[in-house]
Amino acid sequence: MRTLLVALPGLVLAAIGLTHPHYLDASTAQWWQNMHIILAVIFPLLAAAQWVLLDEAPKLVRYPARLAAFGYAVFYGALDALAGIGGGAMTLANGGRSDADAPIFKIGNQLGTVGAWCFLAASAAIAVCALLKHRLKAIPGAAFLLFGSYLFLDSHIYWPKGVIACTCIAIGLAATSYASASGRSAIEDSTRT
Repeated sequence: MRTLLVALPGLVLAAIGLTHPHYLDASTAQWWQNMHIILAVIFPLLAAAQWVLLDEAPKLVRYPARLAAFGYAVFYGALDALAGIGGGAMTLANGGRSDADAPIFKIGNQLGTVGAWCFLAASAAIAVCALLKHRLKAIPGAAFLLFGSYLFLDSHIYWPKGVIACTCIAIGLAATSYASASGRSAIEDSTRT
C-alpha cells in the first residue's frame, strides 16, 4: 500500500501535465488558474512521499532531508500560487497577458527554482540511503528518482519533459519503497527461522 501511495502524486501530476497549456493567454487562462488550484493540493504530496521514505534514514540525514522536502513544499507551492493561480487570475481579469504580471512570474519562478532544488536534495538523500541499505535492489529506484528530480529542476509538469520527470519520480519513489519493503520482509523472515 505504501508503494502505491508514494507513487500516486507523481502519476497524478504526470496526467495533469498532459493538459498543461504551454503558454498563458486569454484562451488558456481559465484552465491555467483552475489546474493550479488542483495542483496546489497535489504538489505537496510529493514532499509527503519523500518524508515517508526518509523514515529509515539515519537521523543525521533524515532531519536535513526532511527540511529539504519541507522547503520544496513551501517554495514550489509559492510558485504554484503566484504564477499558476495568480497569473491565471490576472490574465482572466485583464483579458490577456500584460507587462504588469511579469513581477509575479519572476518571483514565482525564483521561488519554484529553490523548491525544485530542495526536492532534488531530498531525493538524493533518499537514493543514497536506499543504495547503502539495500544495494542492488535500490539501483532502479534511485536511478529513476534522481533522473526525474533532475528533469524537474526546469520542466515543471509541461509535456513532454515535465510529464517524463513526474513519471520517473513516481517510478523512483515506488521502486525505492518496494526495495525497502522487500528488504524488511527478508529481515523478518530471517529472524523467524
